[in-house]
Parts: sequence; C-alpha cells; structure tokens
Amino acid sequence: MEWNHLVQNEARLSQLDEHRRSGLVEAMGLERFEELAETPLTEFDEEDRQLVCQVLGQVFQNAVYRDLLLRVISEQWVEYLTKVEALRVSIGLEAYGQRDPLVQYKGRASEMFQNLLADIRMGVISRLFTYRPRRDAAVVVSGRESAETEKSPAPQQTNPEAKAEKGRKKRRRRR
Repeated sequence: MEWNHLVQNEARLSQLDEHRRSGLVEAMGLERFEELAETPLTEFDEEDRQLVCQVLGQVFQNAVYRDLLLRVISEQWVEYLTKVEALRVSIGLEAYGQRDPLVQYKGRASEMFQNLLADIRMGVISRLFTYRPRRDAAVVVSGRESAETEKSPAPQQTNPEAKAEKGRKKRRRRR
C-alpha cells in the first residue's frame, strides 16, 4: 500500500522522511541507498522493490500499532477517570453501612484499575484483529478531481468510531 502511494505520487527515496530513510539505509546500506535515492520507483528491480516494500511496511505497521494502542488507552483512561470520580462522590455512603470509606475506596479503585488494564488489553486485541486500513483521500484522487476537492468544504468523517463519538454527549468536567 505504501509502495503504491509513493509510485502514484512519483516520489523518490530521497523525498521520504528521516525515519523511513534511516530504515532503508540500515536495510540496504548507504551506498545502495544513495544510488537509488533519485531513481524513480518504477525503475527499481524486483529485489530492491521487495526490500523497500518490507521496510516501508514495517514502518507503517509500527505507526498503525502505535496509533491503535494510544487510542484504546486514551478512551479507556477517560472512562476509568469518570468511574473513579463517580466512586469518589458515592463512597461517603459506605459510612452508613459501618464500613470505612477510605478502605472501601482503595479496594474498589484497585479493582477498577485491574479492570482498566484488562479492558485495554481486550480493546487492543479486538481492534487489532478488526483493523482495516483506509486509503488516504489524496492517493485516490486524480489531478482533475483534486482541484474540485480543494473547493469543496471539509471532508466528512467516515470513521464509524468518529460517528459514535459525535453522537455521545460531552461529559462535564468537575473543578
């Protein structure tokens, strides 16, 4: 997918960002990289093409994993903090049951934290197996259509998670 993206944009290896270039230099050696740096990607032989695809694929895969992990952690963390806040508000009622509220709070918060870790693991695993990369709009658009999209308003989000977040009510922050 990354290879096709670069070929469509007529990019060269010298135009890649520093992280991708350093990965390619490490994989193929500095001399070979410098030879191919200004060569159009369509002129690469099969061996070089496979090597570049492998390195770019690893970089892309790491970026996807990082993004997925950060999303799941941030969503679960916000939910956890909301639950802890609700616990903090309601824990005073434990005194009516002749139980120490501090001990009850510590126990429940600890249990909630363990649940948070389990939920993060499950969220990452479930999203990892259901992840489907989308093509970037700039890759699919041809030269003629790109002028039309520049005039059009901001693109609509097609991500189902974004739609679900849009439908949720915002939670108030307690200060």
